[in-house]
Amino acid sequence: MDYRPSRMAVVAKCAEAFIREFFDQNPLSHVGLVTIKDGISHRLTDIGGSPESQITALMGKLECSGDSSLQNALELVCGYLNQIPSYGHKEVLILYSALNTCDPGDVMETIAKCKKSKVRCSVIGLAAEIFICKHLCEETGGSYTVALDEPHFKELLLEHAPPPPAIAEYAAANLVKMGFPQRGAEDLISICSCHKKVKSGAEGYICPRCKVNVCELPTECRTCGLTLVSSPHLARSYHHLFPVTPFDEVTFKMGQKGGQNCYGCQQSLINSDSQSNLHVCCPKCKQHFCFDCDIYIHESLHNCPGCESQRSYTLL
Repeated sequence: MDYRPSRMAVVAKCAEAFIREFFDQNPLSHVGLVTIKDGISHRLTDIGGSPESQITALMGKLECSGDSSLQNALELVCGYLNQIPSYGHKEVLILYSALNTCDPGDVMETIAKCKKSKVRCSVIGLAAEIFICKHLCEETGGSYTVALDEPHFKELLLEHAPPPPAIAEYAAANLVKMGFPQRGAEDLISICSCHKKVKSGAEGYICPRCKVNVCELPTECRTCGLTLVSSPHLARSYHHLFPVTPFDEVTFKMGQKGGQNCYGCQQSLINSDSQSNLHVCCPKCKQHFCFDCDIYIHESLHNCPGCESQRSYTLL
């Protein structure tokens, strides 16, 4: 069963959902779009932090024709990502509908170049499994999956929205200068550096270094090059840098003191038949949690209530 009304329409709709979810999960990250058409790869958008500009460019170029060249796409992307600073994580997600690749040279050399440049490549196929795509993902440390239908394709695509685990050899620690711009005054009239349009100060943000107007955050000031973010963006990215430590599975035994109730929801951890009950325990604060709270803490809350309460007591 193929995709309806067309593969292009399905990919465009799911790609739009992915871009919005990606920026929600990674507010400080950037995305660029590349298309493959007639054996040539085209850079559709520059790397940027605006989901709306990426989606607008994507919806305006829903075209496909000719052969697909995986090598040309990887060559373009490698040159594209080599400009990323050393502290950045370079990742490529390929949505591949073709059953082959028509390349001008040795694609194996290009794959080796991607591996040397530490570019992590993942592929989601819309047709059948292809050896060269699987080899690319294995060499660069990515994942290769094939979608069965539209819901499965969207599910596989959204799995790439959360950031991958940071690997020390792939991303070196570095200090990054950032600015926290504020809204301009309502009576201030200026030209935004993004679209070269006249706007009032209340419609944008003022760069703290060069005082130019920018439309949205996060972004990079086109005048002075300063990375502009807001404090909520940093707060939402914090849990990716410092994830909650995985909890240990433990069993409560009758007669044991402490840990009879879940520290999160206060539900009893003892079965009605008074048998031992399997649950989890935080290795830092030693508080006990049920499995539902364990999932909620690691996937949504991103903070251990037990550790945070101890930290509050220490501050007081």
